[in-house]
Amino acid sequence: MRKLRGVLVLAACAVIAVVVAGVALADPFHLRHIRWFTASAVLLAVLLVTAAFALLAPRGVVRLIVLGLGAVAALGWVGIVALATQVTVENRSVSEVTDAGRRLVVVESEPVAARPVYAVVVRAGTGVFEQEAVVYQGVEAGPVPSEVRFVDADTVEVRTGPCVYRSEVEAVTLAVDPVHRTLRHDTC
Repeated sequence: MRKLRGVLVLAACAVIAVVVAGVALADPFHLRHIRWFTASAVLLAVLLVTAAFALLAPRGVVRLIVLGLGAVAALGWVGIVALATQVTVENRSVSEVTDAGRRLVVVESEPVAARPVYAVVVRAGTGVFEQEAVVYQGVEAGPVPSEVRFVDADTVEVRTGPCVYRSEVEAVTLAVDPVHRTLRHDTC
């Protein structure tokens, strides 16, 4: 009976970890470092499921096989996360405008053998719970936004050449409406 109770507790914790990973995937608060929350929740779920099955398995070879499979799954997940981290492109901040604890940042992404791509993001907070949401996404060989500003508490504006883009930004979740994604650098 005690063994079954332990398995149920571990299984319930694994379900909670999976739900947390699902919420992290949905990312309702636009957290800048959400991938680490997701990766950690999935790893925790794998470890909890392994522990639950190991507790159910009889002592001996079967339990070692379960623990071995769980270790392979956990190490595989860590490998996938490490590989994905190497593939991501880091952005370089070009300019920044601050207003009431929020920052409107022009970022430059320069993949190898390509011309830079500029974007504008709005950021709020600091540390692991820093929020970030895209306001404007340029195209390769597109111009650097000439001006970015906060029009009022809920509105931001981005100017690139003759084009002016305005978006509404929700204060708590940092949801942006609309997100402007240009298709060509010579048109609005």
